[in-house]
Order: sequence, then C-alpha cells, then structure tokens
Amino acid sequence: MASLLRLVVPIAFIGVGLCAMPTQHRERQASSIIDRSTLNGKLFVGYQAWFRKPLEDDGNSHWTTDTPSPEVGHVGVDMIPNITGYPPECLFDTPFTLPGGGNAHFYTNDCEGIVDLHFQIMADNGISGAFMQRFYGYINEANGGWLNILNYTKTAAEKYGRGFVIEYDLNGAATSSTNVTSTFLADLAALSAITSSPAYMHHNGKPVLEIWGFGIVTEVTVDDGIAIVTALKNAGWYVILGVQQAWHAELAANEPGGYGPVYQLADMIQPWTVGAYDLNGYDTFHDGRQAVEDADALRDLGIESSIVVWPGGSSSNANPSEAFDHFPRWNGTFYQKQLEGVVNLKPNFIFGAMFDEVNEGTAILPLLRNDELPTNQRFLGIDNDMEPDAYVKMAGEAASKLAEAWQ
Repeated sequence: MASLLRLVVPIAFIGVGLCAMPTQHRERQASSIIDRSTLNGKLFVGYQAWFRKPLEDDGNSHWTTDTPSPEVGHVGVDMIPNITGYPPECLFDTPFTLPGGGNAHFYTNDCEGIVDLHFQIMADNGISGAFMQRFYGYINEANGGWLNILNYTKTAAEKYGRGFVIEYDLNGAATSSTNVTSTFLADLAALSAITSSPAYMHHNGKPVLEIWGFGIVTEVTVDDGIAIVTALKNAGWYVILGVQQAWHAELAANEPGGYGPVYQLADMIQPWTVGAYDLNGYDTFHDGRQAVEDADALRDLGIESSIVVWPGGSSSNANPSEAFDHFPRWNGTFYQKQLEGVVNLKPNFIFGAMFDEVNEGTAILPLLRNDELPTNQRFLGIDNDMEPDAYVKMAGEAASKLAEAWQ
C-alpha cells in the first residue's frame, strides 16, 4: 500500500532494537496448515516488504526519504521493529543511538531470512498469511529485488503453512500512458511459478488477486477499470477491489466519472478505512457505515466482504508538517476495539493494515517500546507495559474468533 496516498482523510500518515522478546517465536512450532481453498474466516496482513539496505537493488531503501542512508533528521519511518532473532546478515547499522549504548539496526527484505522470520511470526500467532504488495511502478523494474521477495514468500508460506495473495497497487498506473490490463496479464503470466504454489490462496475455486486503488488513484479511468476487472475475471481470477471508504455513496450517486460501475464488477469489496476514524469515532463508523450501509449494499449486489483494521498511525518523520502520533494506539485499545467489531460483523476475511508499515506507523510486527527508542531522533514506540509482539497476538486472537464464527 502506497505511503501517504492510502489515507482516506486529508491527513497523511504517515523498526530496530536489541531488547529481548519474551515470546520466543523462533522456538515455537509452526501452526497447522491453513485451508488455502477459501478466504473465509481468516485474517491476512498487508506486507509491504519494501525495505532495503542503502543503495541496494533500486536504491530506494524506504527507511529514508531524501538521503541514500537513514540519518538523524533524514529518516522515513516513525516506528522501529524489534529485531530480536533477525539474521545478522540481513541487518545494517544506523546512526540512531539506543538508550543502553550502541546503535539501532534496520533490515532488508531482500534477504530470505527476513521474509522467513516474518512468516514464522505470522504462523506462531495464528495469522493466516499475507497479501504481498506489488506496486504498478515496480512491475517492470529489473533491479528492485521484488521477484526475489515473491520467491522468498512462496517458500516461507509453504514452509509455515500460511497463504499468500498478490495485491496490485495502482499507484504509478495511468490510463493516459500505459495499458494497465495488458501489464497485469503479462505480469501474472510471468509469475505463474509463484501463483501455482500450493500456498497461493484460492476462493470459490479461483486463484485470488487484489487490485488496490479504484476511487483513490484517479489516473486510472472508470472505463479502464471496467476493462481491467473484466479481463482478470475472464482470465479466471477471483478479484478483490481495495476501494475508497465511501464507495457505496459514490455508487449510489451514480455521477459521471464515478467508479460505481467498477465496484459492481468486484467479487469482493475491501473499503480502505485507514484514517477514516479515531478511537472516539469508531463506534459510529462501525454501527452505521460498516454494519448497515456497506453490509446492505454488498448483500444487494451479491458481493463478498473484507474489512480493514489498523492499529493507529504516525508519519511525522517522513512528513514533518504532520502531527506526531496523529492516530494514537491507546495502549492497543484502538486496535482491539476494531478487531472485536469486525469479528461481530463476520466478513469473509479481515485485512490487517499493515504487518510492516513502520513508515506510517500502522505496523503490527514486534516493535520497540518507548523506553527502548533511540535518544537522538524522535520515534514512536509502543507502550512500555506491552510485549513487543502484542499486536500480532491481538490479530491472531481475532483470527481465531473469526474462524470460530465461520464454523
């Protein structure tokens, strides 16, 4: 999911430490193999997997915004992963000084041990797997490391009994300059060795694909959207559309240029609700928008449902004009409230935004606490009384409850 552009309010959102993690996820046995033939009753996380060492691959490390390497005053993330158990060969040093001495280390996803560990964390905590973000602008990039990461994903998902799905992000696509339909179909043909994996998710007898951005990335026109979704469905894909959160109002308005005709073609709709509410506004959004408006519209259209949950957000390092910790986590209360609310609505599956999005502060992977953060650069930590893996545990518990609801 594209940094900054994925917010639904006019506020842009927007890890690595040395502390010991109480839960020894490296020593646990992987959970049993999930049922890859259906999305029903599962919780998947969005996985950016876009972090690199300085100057590695295409040179965009995503740890920084305007310098080759992260530096004090030049860093693109607000949170720092807890790197306990991370393979040393996948890490690099930073100038961010930890309270106990030494420097924080960041990681690269273009290192098989990182992807392996992340899928192990998912498995250990009962998370079903990941939707792998594939940005349109990176599809034809020869040196971005993206094919490596998809292959690492395939191997790890098979190893730990998880599932995975390719999720195309329309950012970088434009009807005026590229044939989006042909690009997607050609890319999927080239990725057939990936999507033929036994770990690749299917639903209703078809392989699953998500396209994110209709109604958000307006450079792709409505007519082009119709062509894209129609072609993918004709090619045998089960198509999920990640759409703007007020999609039903747009559909009902039926104004020229509106994306309603695209939404109606979806097999499943996933409204992008990151930034749509805070802790105080969630109940109203849940009880009105999600439980009534969206649910009724999807039922009438015969379209299935995925609901997004997110733990909070902050992107002040990448966007200095933005408020620090703009969407507080409230010691996990905000996330837990959403998880309980979405389980009660019983969508086909829950989408956790995101597993590793430390840029915008929506990550749920194990994170540094506030008292473990570097002293020479402002970062956001989780509360000191929380375990580093508290958020993946919350997600896993919700996954179990949704699975029970679908039995």
